[in-house]
Amino acid sequence: MKKSWQFHSLFILFLFLLPILIIHFPGPEQPGSRQVAADGGRLVYAANLFDYETDSAEEAPADPAPASLTGTPGVSTDALMYFTHSHEAFAPIVKAKHGTVAVYHGQDNIMSLGAVFSSHFKLHGIQLDVLDYDNSGQMKAAGVPNSRAYSAIRPYVGKQVGEKNYSLILDIHRDSIGRDKTTVSGKDGTYAKAAFVIGVDHPGHKNNRQLAEQISAKMNELVPGISRGIITKGGRGVNGIYNQDLSPRLLLIEMGGTENTEDELNRTAAVIAKAAAEVLAANGQ
Repeated sequence: MKKSWQFHSLFILFLFLLPILIIHFPGPEQPGSRQVAADGGRLVYAANLFDYETDSAEEAPADPAPASLTGTPGVSTDALMYFTHSHEAFAPIVKAKHGTVAVYHGQDNIMSLGAVFSSHFKLHGIQLDVLDYDNSGQMKAAGVPNSRAYSAIRPYVGKQVGEKNYSLILDIHRDSIGRDKTTVSGKDGTYAKAAFVIGVDHPGHKNNRQLAEQISAKMNELVPGISRGIITKGGRGVNGIYNQDLSPRLLLIEMGGTENTEDELNRTAAVIAKAAAEVLAANGQ
């Protein structure tokens, strides 16, 4: 009788302690509960370059911003983009939209790159301000050559730079050379090549060039051959400054050529944004 009473007492005690034991000694990890490290090396592309919209229900998760680009007191994480030759266009895009072949257009031109660049920079924690200045009509009406466009846009860029301490300023252009020189193949498809133009007719051009070389090298790490490197301009008969005297962080990029497609430009925008973000993070900006 005594043994029976002891057995029942132990059994009741076991039932009382069972929930406590379960809480402190969880079972095997269930499928789907394991944390997976983010893939920091992937490139994310916007869905469509010239008709870009964000669907909040299906929006791809953003890559985490580099630590040095988030919450650093006194350091700007903003960038600025503008288009000195805003009427430059890409023939395949104009043809698809209007049925005509043209490399200059008043609406579907290089300025449409601003939206996709903004989305790609945002993925890396950088706010991109796009200067809303279209000089295509002004240049055409006045018969002003492309070389004069730099002086026309200069006051607007200068005002913007004076109001905010940008970590990077990009003047995006479209080159006029053939497709064979402006296209490169990568693992995700074909890309529009990019080239950095540095004006050497101002005292601080070495600083602009140093930043351009860093971003160019990083781009080629991501997609070999996507950057055509640095092109220096100076002396008689050329601009030689390209408003780069306004900031040591102002770079001019020739992106693709007249024959590059929407998808190729989109892929290259992703590479430029990722390369720039990594260089700025490494430089502590």
